[in-house]
Amino acid sequence: MKKNKLYLSSLVILILFFTAENLKRDKHSYYGEMKKAQNKMIILSKEILKEKKNRGIEINERIDFNKSGLLGEEFTGITTTLGDLDSKRASTNPDFAAYFVKKFMDKKLEKGDLVFVNMSSSFPGLNLSIISALDTLELRGVIVNSIGASMYGANNEKFIFLEMIQHLKEKEMIQNEIKAYSLGGDGDMGKNFDEDIKIEIEKRIENLKIEKIKIEDFKLNLENRIKFYNSFGTAKYFVNIGGNLYHNHLEKHYKNKKIPVLSMLNIKQIASDNGILIDGKLLEKDSSLYYKKESKAIYWTIILIFFGYLYFRGRKKY
Repeated sequence: MKKNKLYLSSLVILILFFTAENLKRDKHSYYGEMKKAQNKMIILSKEILKEKKNRGIEINERIDFNKSGLLGEEFTGITTTLGDLDSKRASTNPDFAAYFVKKFMDKKLEKGDLVFVNMSSSFPGLNLSIISALDTLELRGVIVNSIGASMYGANNEKFIFLEMIQHLKEKEMIQNEIKAYSLGGDGDMGKNFDEDIKIEIEKRIENLKIEKIKIEDFKLNLENRIKFYNSFGTAKYFVNIGGNLYHNHLEKHYKNKKIPVLSMLNIKQIASDNGILIDGKLLEKDSSLYYKKESKAIYWTIILIFFGYLYFRGRKKY
């Protein structure tokens, strides 16, 4: 009799455990879009790696041990500030493309909606991830990029992030592209760049049909950026990637306009909170990012059921 009761108790516990596991592992309803964006990001990364090799740019495997092609060097002529290598590695993880899809879908964005993006070149992995997400959901991104990059970002003077996007555009691999750019760095004028390198880069990209923002006055520059964004219409989302001179002011402006704002700065924390591996590698199985978060109410219900079972079983003895 005792054995039967023990067996029954064990069976109840197992049923409750597996019920909880199944309930918490429900995929997001937009799982398909998340995976599509992730796969696109992988393809874009491989193309950038291939093009870097074609241009004779050496991949430092001590820095970029995953061979993502999306990590730069420590110091170059367009390096703006110090950078954390772990954050840069984390940012190359293609799961971030799925993360952006989730963020957009959670806000119920629809095909054709406008997303304003302010990005430096410090996190080329995140930059490609958001473009992958925008393309996947057929959203219209108004992207403004600054050329300067912190350590380990897109700081190779021979192949800046703006040129990476131009390359992908020419290969017809992306729909969303950079709409405007500035030099970035000190004063948003590249004042801390190597002067010869700055002149060479400006000469190289002067024929690109992309709006150039080159205004030294801080207030006028900010006003010009906002005016440029707003010329496309009303945004449903504002996203900042990296820390250029204007990101705080732009975030504050759009928050005041009641437009949702996503700030991508504390990358390791964001990765950790969303089950994205910090070393930039993909898990063999989908991370927790792709699944709905378990409801604590489910566990409290299961606990109550279990203790209710024990209580009524105990009463039967007396």
